[in-house]
Amino acid sequence: MKNVFFKPWIGKDYQSGGIFGKKILIVGKAHICKECKEERCTVCGDVDKAGECANFTTNDCIKVILDGKRNNWTGSFRKFEHSLVNHDTDLKESREIWNSIAFYNYLQKPMIAPRTKISYEEFKKSEDAFFEVIDELQPQLIIVWGVTDMYYNMPGGERWQAGDELIVDGYNVKNGYYRLANGKKARVLWVYDPSIGYSYDKWYKVIKTEL
Repeated sequence: MKNVFFKPWIGKDYQSGGIFGKKILIVGKAHICKECKEERCTVCGDVDKAGECANFTTNDCIKVILDGKRNNWTGSFRKFEHSLVNHDTDLKESREIWNSIAFYNYLQKPMIAPRTKISYEEFKKSEDAFFEVIDELQPQLIIVWGVTDMYYNMPGGERWQAGDELIVDGYNVKNGYYRLANGKKARVLWVYDPSIGYSYDKWYKVIKTEL
């Protein structure tokens, strides 16, 4: 994955599908980096110089959850995990969930603050990395956080196929497929970003259509 600066988290049971019986890749939008905000980072986005930043997703995101810690962003991850099972989770089940799935933030340069506006050009720069990730992980289902900016800025083109209309409780779910390098298709659903107005029981109804 020569274009990937932030390596994806891959749960130890991802290849077997874990508790879901299906390889699921979760795609968030971006990391938030204090070093970049304070302009103290000179290597961000340069894959050859990624160093420990390459493991940001694993060490600074998912392992925090697996250790049962809480901070100002873990609530979003926990709300999302609830929408995979439709109930509150304890630490044991939380670990089972994250060990069953993979997680990847789409943008290969971080935002400097929550809800920073990202240009289409910045999304475009991360396109090759995205395809490298899905070709490597070969997910059967991709769940993307963010219905507006993520849906309209993620890749189209020959590897994209729009899905049929999917209505759940009156809501028209953005969906489709990405073709993998091996010719298989990965199903894609877009859900609300769990950091903003996320109702896990509502999105469980959407996600369970594929589980």
